Amino acid sequence: MVLEEQKETTQVEESTLEEQEETTPEVTGAETDAQNNAPDVDADAAEVNTDEGQDSDEDIEPQVPEKPKNSNAKWYILQAFSGYEGRVEQTIQEKLKIEGLEDLVNEIFIPSEDVIRTKDGKKRKVNQKYFPGYVLIHMELTPVLWHLLMNVNRVSGFIGGTQKNPLPLDESELETIRSQVNERFQQKASEDEFSLGQKVTITEGSFGNFSGVIDEINLERRKLKVLVSIFGRPTPVEVEFEKVKHVVE
Repeated sequence: MVLEEQKETTQVEESTLEEQEETTPEVTGAETDAQNNAPDVDADAAEVNTDEGQDSDEDIEPQVPEKPKNSNAKWYILQAFSGYEGRVEQTIQEKLKIEGLEDLVNEIFIPSEDVIRTKDGKKRKVNQKYFPGYVLIHMELTPVLWHLLMNVNRVSGFIGGTQKNPLPLDESELETIRSQVNERFQQKASEDEFSLGQKVTITEGSFGNFSGVIDEINLERRKLKVLVSIFGRPTPVEVEFEKVKHVVE
């Protein structure tokens, strides 16, 4: 009797094992190869990549907005010691920053140009002022700013009005200064454009298409004296700057 019960139990266990084998999915050879060839994930490398992404974000510099213009500003002329205009401008900028008054001043302008001068056979660049001692400031002149400017070394006061109540430049005065500056720039360009002995061709007038060499340059009148050959003789002809062109040889 006991043997029969053990035999039945064994048959039940074998039947259960067969059912489990039927329900277990088979693993194909392709799936096995895919599992074996799968790349290993490096946790340290993943952390490094994350850090690199953070660094790239930190490298982006925020754009600094431009300083807004003071709508109440007007142009004034400050009188400085001749030759110290640049030093005065630098001192004003430093004091404005220290006192937190930068929003009162839009611009400081010293009409000037860099020229090359020769001394003792050596050439050196010199900043030549159009109006020596003039420092033009576009600002809203408040009592606090007035006291700041009056305490700048090598400043003697304002030009126009009184020292305690200076008058701003009107549009006609400002336009006069600008036109004189532009004229000086044009003269400087003319000095660089033409030189004595240079060959040019006259483009307009009675001597149009005649070629010759520059014998004289008049910057104030903006005219040239060109020697052209007429009947085999050099003849001086006066023409405006705009009526000649360079001859490319």
